[in-house]
Amino acid sequence: MVTRSAFARWRQTDDRAEPIDEYADNDYDLEGEDAIGGIDIRQIIAALYRNRFVILGVAGLSLLAGVALTLLTTPIYQSTATVQIEQQQTRLLENSELEPAAPIADADRFLQTQASILRSRALAHRVAQSLNLYHDDSFIVAMGGNPPVGTGRQLVAERQRQVIDILLDNLVITIPRESRVATIAFLSPSPQLAARVANSFADNYIRSNLDRRVDSSAYARQFLLTQITETKERLEDSEQALLSYAREAGLIDAGAGSNSEANNQILTLPASNLQDINAAYARTRASRVEAEQRWRSAQVTPLMSLPEVISSPIILPLIQQRANHVAALGELRARYRPDHPSVVQLIGQLANVDREIERQAINIRNSIRNAYLVLQKQEKALERNVGELRTAALDEQSRRVRYNILKREVDTNRTLYDALLQRYKELAATAGASINNVSIVDVAEPAQKPSKPNLLINLMLALVAGLGLALLVTFLRERLDDVVRTPDEVQPKLNLPLLGAIPLVPKESSPKEEMLDPQSPMSEAYHSLRTVIGFSTPDGAPRSILLTSSRPAEGKSTSAVAIAQSFGRLERKVLLIDADLRKPSLHKNLQLSAKSGLVDLLTGQKALANVVQATAMPGVDFVACGPLPPNPTDLLSSEALPRVLMQAQTSYDVVVIDGPPVIGLADAPLLARHTDAVVFVIETGLAHRGQAKAAIRRLAAAKANLIGVVLTKFDVRRSGYGYGYGYGYGYSYGADKEEAR
Repeated sequence: MVTRSAFARWRQTDDRAEPIDEYADNDYDLEGEDAIGGIDIRQIIAALYRNRFVILGVAGLSLLAGVALTLLTTPIYQSTATVQIEQQQTRLLENSELEPAAPIADADRFLQTQASILRSRALAHRVAQSLNLYHDDSFIVAMGGNPPVGTGRQLVAERQRQVIDILLDNLVITIPRESRVATIAFLSPSPQLAARVANSFADNYIRSNLDRRVDSSAYARQFLLTQITETKERLEDSEQALLSYAREAGLIDAGAGSNSEANNQILTLPASNLQDINAAYARTRASRVEAEQRWRSAQVTPLMSLPEVISSPIILPLIQQRANHVAALGELRARYRPDHPSVVQLIGQLANVDREIERQAINIRNSIRNAYLVLQKQEKALERNVGELRTAALDEQSRRVRYNILKREVDTNRTLYDALLQRYKELAATAGASINNVSIVDVAEPAQKPSKPNLLINLMLALVAGLGLALLVTFLRERLDDVVRTPDEVQPKLNLPLLGAIPLVPKESSPKEEMLDPQSPMSEAYHSLRTVIGFSTPDGAPRSILLTSSRPAEGKSTSAVAIAQSFGRLERKVLLIDADLRKPSLHKNLQLSAKSGLVDLLTGQKALANVVQATAMPGVDFVACGPLPPNPTDLLSSEALPRVLMQAQTSYDVVVIDGPPVIGLADAPLLARHTDAVVFVIETGLAHRGQAKAAIRRLAAAKANLIGVVLTKFDVRRSGYGYGYGYGYGYSYGADKEEAR
């Protein structure tokens, strides 16, 4: 990729590198079609995509807060009873039920009068007396009030006033126009209380309108009462017979004495034991199979690869102790001979730790086997018990036949008794209602959900507030976050031109495999980077190029190899130098020797021709770091460094130097002072602006020629820009591959 900022030229002014944009005078639209009114829609979408989890999290928390607020708010339930109000009173007079209707003009006035009666304090007083609310402080507390304090008549009067005020304040009476059905609703934090009060208002209203009562159903109620008495005696006799037989047969009925059909089942001891032991047998068998699989897997798995060993709290400290010994042994071997007492002692300690790790791992594997053997024995024991109990359960089936006959008789008598009793209650409750001009249409029932607070409305408000807060958090994060995530952020945040963006290597591949394929996105990216470096100076590509970064593992070593390989493909002689004198790694990646190298050149022990190694890359030679020096800073500060670099530039067209990171070390600024160009490598999403700018300032203080920045491990998907952003590579190759498929 070649960007506009990558072709910027640089001049040195007051020891600071400043870009000179060759396109500053051209009227190019760099924002693209996504910029509307000075706002880059693409960047907004990318920011929302990057912060999608934050947005979802804040919105989710807001919804949870809305739910919590709704749950913490005292719910108010509304129970409603409806009554039908007829203007004329029903009468039973020799098969004539109704008198002539009153004038229709008085209907509205009559209904409004009835509404006033429903809201009257007299009716509220009747309700309070019927529900015993004057002597129940729990009603006042349940309605959110405080019971009055005092003694004597004053307390009684204050309590009555408070109860009546609560009843009337939470009572809602509605009589729609052109309708004779009145709605009586009551609001309360308790749905049962709301239903009780609403029904009490309806009942007391009906009783207050009754002028006379006629016990027209006295005979029917007396007949039902007689039938109920006889049925009750038969039910008691059948239950006694059932109980006696169950005791003789040794059967236990868990549903005895219960009217619930769900509990009407026979539970015997053998059947119960069989059910429990069979369930235990199934669980034990499943556990045994699982333990057997674990043991079989443990038999064929190496000790140190067992998950139980890896996660063991005993093994982990030993592994950490072994790692410490290995690290300490490496340091001692670097300073002493192999037969030194400290080295020998540490080797012995390391062997003891290895033996202890192996012993603990064997114990863990043995515990897996023991668990399997124990479960195997338990399974066999339970299997024998299941067989014994199955025989006992089959023996008692014949005894259940007589028990079931008696139980059906009990159920029949109980059903008949319940039906008669329910009918008697209904008849007693509706006695005289047929001669009243007011009748109940719907009885108030406890509400299943509160009328307020409204969860849906609260959730909608919480969602709107949560999205607003999430957008605010996203805006603040984007404003305060100094991480470099996209190529567009390099120039504004670091004040350096972008030389190239290197895509992230797919999980199924490696950087080495990607570089071997000249058509891969990574190869194309480094080809573009090579082209940009070639235009970075008026004389073409710099003779010596140093690659460094602010911190380790940002991709500078891979970039150094890729740039050297890319110049080598142009049939140029390229020398790749590993100048990290503290932690060299290029010789491992290139699979070459590190016995001699740059350290030997700087100390004057060997010549350049004696340390140069040929690589598998055409036109690219390699100089390793060599033996690690005791003080790399002193070695790089000597006069030998510019001499070695000059000799290398004389023999090669391009010298690519893989340098150490800048932060905390003086090596990179020393190397940068003697190279023609410095390429600063940063990793996408991990390079902070403050850390990177501190490193750039140190390089600028060393009068380094910083030509730009290379952004590595750039994942287009994670950045939120999508594949159409313009940082992809190999467009034509990708099309060919799709067609080939």
